[in-house]
Amino acid sequence: MIRETIELNGITIYIEKKKMKNMYIRVLPNGLVKISAPLSIPQKNIIDFANSKMDWIIKKREKAIKNPPEYYLRYVNGEIHHLWGKEYTLQLCAKEFSKEVYVDYEENIIYLPVEGVAVMNSIEGREAREKTLIEFYRKEIKKAIPPVLEKCTAIVGRSPKEWRVKNMKTRWGSCNVLDKRIWLNLQLAKKPPICLEHVIIHELTHLYEANHGPRFKNYMDNFEPNWREVEKLLNNK
Repeated sequence: MIRETIELNGITIYIEKKKMKNMYIRVLPNGLVKISAPLSIPQKNIIDFANSKMDWIIKKREKAIKNPPEYYLRYVNGEIHHLWGKEYTLQLCAKEFSKEVYVDYEENIIYLPVEGVAVMNSIEGREAREKTLIEFYRKEIKKAIPPVLEKCTAIVGRSPKEWRVKNMKTRWGSCNVLDKRIWLNLQLAKKPPICLEHVIIHELTHLYEANHGPRFKNYMDNFEPNWREVEKLLNNK
């Protein structure tokens, strides 16, 4: 992968060249502009592409700056992250120290390995750091699901044919009633364990009732009497 920057109209644009066929441009929630491009593409083509999207870039950046997210994670040293409902301090480290994310449970530290000291806290390295931590959460949730699912299927009396994990922005889980497949958000690894149990019960209940009407709520009252309190905990940012 090749990382570069260009400046157009007073805007710094971060470029990542990697093995891919097409160019893509994004404006991140903090206003950062990023272009992903094929390794072999000439710089002139990238600049022309950015200029062709300049009106869109300016509008998106203005919107991002005027309406910043409540909390934008930068994945840098000292930042607070969560694992199973507990707070941990993020500590970046070289891959020579640890090739995978390492958790010091006694000191409440999550060690996040990065490539190269120069990009440890850099803006352009943020996406790579985020991906590394997301994959850590994916592994955590996949380890946690089987015993919790077994417990929940005994409670609900229904079991899925298949379960999968996905990084979702708007849902904690979903259920394909016809295929009897449930999806679980890997972000649940940040929440207290009771939240994972709640979401699994919720999705399994859809195997009785597809919508969220009175019948569904009656089932939930039977399977998980305190589900409303857990749902508040789940959605408490």
